[in-house]
Amino acid sequence: MITKYITSVALAVICIGALVGCKKDMKEMNTNEELLVSTDPKYVFTSATENWNNASRGDLMSKYSGVMSLMQYIVPNTGGSDGVYANPAKATNPSPYVPYYSYYYTKYGNKLNYLVDVVIANRIDKDRYKNIASIANILRTYEAWLLFDTHGAAPYTEALLGLQGNITPKYDMLQDLYKKFDEIIKTQVTVLLSNQPNQIALSNNDYFYQGNVAKWIRFANTLRIKMAQRFEKVDNVHFQAVLADVLANAGGIISNNDESCIYFHNIEYNNDTWDTAILTYQFTAGNAFVSFLFDNNDPRLPILIRRNGFGPGNNNSDNNALADSLAKYFPTYATDPQYQKYTRRYIGMPASPDLKDGTNAKEYINFSATTPSGPLNFSIRAISQVQSRFYVKNGGNATTANGNRNIDYPVYTNNDDMKLFSPQITYPEVCFMMAEIAEKAGAAKGGKDAKTWYEDGIRASMQLYQTWGQRMKVLPATEPTAADYNPITTTAINNYIAQPQIAYTGTSAHKLELILSQAWVNLFMRPEEAWANWKRTGLPKFKDYITANPTDGTAFLDKITSGGIEFLIPRRSVLPTPNSANIDNFNKALETLVNSSGYMQANQTQGRIFWDKQ
Repeated sequence: MITKYITSVALAVICIGALVGCKKDMKEMNTNEELLVSTDPKYVFTSATENWNNASRGDLMSKYSGVMSLMQYIVPNTGGSDGVYANPAKATNPSPYVPYYSYYYTKYGNKLNYLVDVVIANRIDKDRYKNIASIANILRTYEAWLLFDTHGAAPYTEALLGLQGNITPKYDMLQDLYKKFDEIIKTQVTVLLSNQPNQIALSNNDYFYQGNVAKWIRFANTLRIKMAQRFEKVDNVHFQAVLADVLANAGGIISNNDESCIYFHNIEYNNDTWDTAILTYQFTAGNAFVSFLFDNNDPRLPILIRRNGFGPGNNNSDNNALADSLAKYFPTYATDPQYQKYTRRYIGMPASPDLKDGTNAKEYINFSATTPSGPLNFSIRAISQVQSRFYVKNGGNATTANGNRNIDYPVYTNNDDMKLFSPQITYPEVCFMMAEIAEKAGAAKGGKDAKTWYEDGIRASMQLYQTWGQRMKVLPATEPTAADYNPITTTAINNYIAQPQIAYTGTSAHKLELILSQAWVNLFMRPEEAWANWKRTGLPKFKDYITANPTDGTAFLDKITSGGIEFLIPRRSVLPTPNSANIDNFNKALETLVNSSGYMQANQTQGRIFWDKQ
């Protein structure tokens, strides 16, 4: 049975790529009762969603130099880079790498389309797979929305038509599709709520929710609000209508951490591989991220950020030995103005290229001493790293530019010990979304007022990162023998929320900054969404590196300058050029985009797409 399933999937992929070359074989498969019965939709679903939105090492690495850097969670270890941001004086600027375009056509959209329109549609018992078809429809619409959310246009209504053989599909515009996306999701929720009889369950073939239909309904309802919120500025009537409809829906929205939509990877494609370990030696923690966590006494700090080398307790014997040498041969380093700031142990790299002067942006500081054995030269890590185990198993087990100094110990080599996961929509994200909605409405929404949603979001985020830290063996979360063991407790959460600068007080504008600051921290594992939130709200705001001092509970981003020119964060991705057969449709779509308000020229990625309005 498995062999037949693999053959069917491979055949579908080849046919969709060639479009016309294997119609005869496809038709035979679609009318052969034996093949249709033996092609189990549950396994096709597993294959169609494999490594969801985190499909390769290259995609993972591109996230580091893309959205993670744009949102200043991390900064290149050599300091801020011109190549990350947009120079307003240039006609061509970086295109942030988000792989949804290729994912939709070559992976998830393609395969889910095949599952629904071929495998299930042609089964003699297709009525027993209505739930699976609805879940697949939710996911393929979700992926299509993500594609349009970052590109603004793409083939959709005439794409992935399989046997029809259309090699010149027209391009659709986001402004023509966003209501359709909502209607598709709404329809699938209705199907799932109807409790159809004799349905086949996905169970463990579903790496998101293990086939739990009630949780899929909550995800879909939450997704409807999230999609509609994107269009708040251009179609507030639609946003408010969707919000009211969803909050009245019997299926509810994501309402606790257990209902968060998270893909749990089964295959460790990045298991101990050298290239994915670049997070540990080509990037450091960003100043904006570390400053907000440190200056506000955030319990997530040791869970998300690693200590620098200016002291003991590095969870690495090599680094500890260097710290011992520093204390022995430079005993006054802790009070020396050159090094005093580094003794706080959590230091971020400024993101502005103009601060790459060796004072604020030096990853390592070199020391030389005379010993009885002769000269001693060593380097101490001055800038912190993020806790890379969230992204790379063990933080990278390979020998890198700085050898084993980049690795936390103990090392876990068993795949059963550490499992990669990819959050999609989490409960704390929902809390901050609803807090923003309630604050703007000046009234409770979804059964809670803005203050309650805000505080619940903080609690849920801290609890979730503690759980994730334990899953990925992040030592401060899970290892009592670690020098920086400091798991997040209920008391720590309560103390954090009780701080005056974190308290939900002040003007409405300040409260929105509080909400979006917490949302930014929470989205460390989903930086693509942090980027979208920033485009939608302008928060966190830019602040000058010298004067940045977040004592009011609000986060900031480092102001970006290079050669005195203020650089910008790109706001969209470049629309990929198709093959020559479809270039006319591409050119028409590009012309429509360029002529729309705010898009600018094709490669000026500081321009805006339909929903991204000032």
